Amino acid sequence: MRYHGAPVRRAGRNMNKRQGGLARMSTEISTERQADRTNDVWGHPRALWMLLLVTVGFNYALYGFRAYLAPYIAHFFAALGAAAAERQADLVTSGFLALVYATPIVGGYVADKILGELRSVAISFWLGILGLILMALPALRAFESGMALYALAIGLNIPLTVLIGRNYVEADARREGAYTLYYLAVNLGGFVAPFVCADFVGQRFGYRWGFLASAAGMALAAVVFQARQHTLRSVVPGGGHLSGAKATVWIIGAIAVLTYPMALLLSEPRFLSVAMYALMGMLVLYFIVSCIRRGDRVQTQKYLALLLLFVAMVLYWAFSFQSVTSLNFFARDHVNAPFNYTLFQSANPLYILLFAPLLALLWPWLGRRGKDPSTPRKFGIGLLLITLGYGVLVAAIRYGGDGGKIGWEALAGYYLLATLGELALMPIGYALVGLLAAPEESSLAMGGWFFGMALAYQLAGWIATRTTRSAAAAGAHVGIADYSHVYGQVFLVGGAASLVFLLAAPWVRKLMHGVH
Repeated sequence: MRYHGAPVRRAGRNMNKRQGGLARMSTEISTERQADRTNDVWGHPRALWMLLLVTVGFNYALYGFRAYLAPYIAHFFAALGAAAAERQADLVTSGFLALVYATPIVGGYVADKILGELRSVAISFWLGILGLILMALPALRAFESGMALYALAIGLNIPLTVLIGRNYVEADARREGAYTLYYLAVNLGGFVAPFVCADFVGQRFGYRWGFLASAAGMALAAVVFQARQHTLRSVVPGGGHLSGAKATVWIIGAIAVLTYPMALLLSEPRFLSVAMYALMGMLVLYFIVSCIRRGDRVQTQKYLALLLLFVAMVLYWAFSFQSVTSLNFFARDHVNAPFNYTLFQSANPLYILLFAPLLALLWPWLGRRGKDPSTPRKFGIGLLLITLGYGVLVAAIRYGGDGGKIGWEALAGYYLLATLGELALMPIGYALVGLLAAPEESSLAMGGWFFGMALAYQLAGWIATRTTRSAAAAGAHVGIADYSHVYGQVFLVGGAASLVFLLAAPWVRKLMHGVH
């Protein structure tokens, strides 16, 4: 799974906490091996480069078909009319991608307690390939079953990020650099995939064949990992999970059983949305009760700060995930571009590759001058930047639209501002959870933070359906004015929210009690 922004390298430590405390290098791991650098390649353990290649293949698979997923799903519902088909596609797409972010919460537990990290990742790849093959079949039920299987398989892949850090002892300064390389590998896969799966294969031979192109990338990752996973056995903690083939059979059987009901849930995205919001409500209620029972004023205030930042994070990603739903339809129907509309999906990873190193230098430079924005202010800045991106789109539609279309430069400008917002907000998100949550609840809090991404996808689906509401009621096509109306509302809501966060930043910082 792709984790946006430079924070992924920082997230390594916190994600390890999420894996049931396995981040602490156990005594079973040979520190002598860590000290032996004779097998290093370009200053890092040889196994790291294998994991980076696997990471490229994994993210290539996901972002290859995601580039055209919503428009592809719409063709299954063409009989409903264009606008209604787009509405249903927005809901199914957002529901599916919400599951992709939600299943790692359970997958992490399975990897810790049942399969172990290596088996979990290997099984994830092979089941993911099978899911993509099913998605390539022309029948809707097969496609929904493939989505369900793929989402369940992705949940088992969460240890891949943890394995990056396993190659280093905690005090090894190279660890941070390894997660930087991991982050670049993530975005390299996300950048290349739309060119191959969507533009070259999908546009020329039919988009359902793009799923097989995605499966080919995952197959490469699976073969490499299967052949070289033995090089990681000495750095993976032993114990804590079941051994033998029986555990593998049980997990695969459980996934097979769950695939059909999960497919039914995807076919009814409204029920899935209600379930997601209900689960998040229960999680928030748990922390409220926990704070009351603990009676710790400082920890309660830290949780309040975390909740406020969580709201900003969900809003940002709900706006950003329009790239997969409404903005994808908008690019297809209302943007003049000398290239396939799916290539806009490569804009975000391209901008990240270009600008992440610059922002990684900017924050320390500002810090040395005492001008580094506080964490809450960075969240406000990130939300403001993506809001300005929607302002660019609305202005282009209202003042520069020609024949119901705008120039590609406006959409490229939106993606630039959205990416800069992401880079301002995300480098601290995952790290904050481990710093603000109570130590005994850090794993659950990290799971909640990840679940927030799933919640953002659900909210993104609801926003996307607003663009189709009027047209669907009239039985017409979605016009550029429909997008202008909804994106204008996003601009107003986002502007107000970012202003609130920027003004309230000093107060939120006090609630954090010294955490920066």
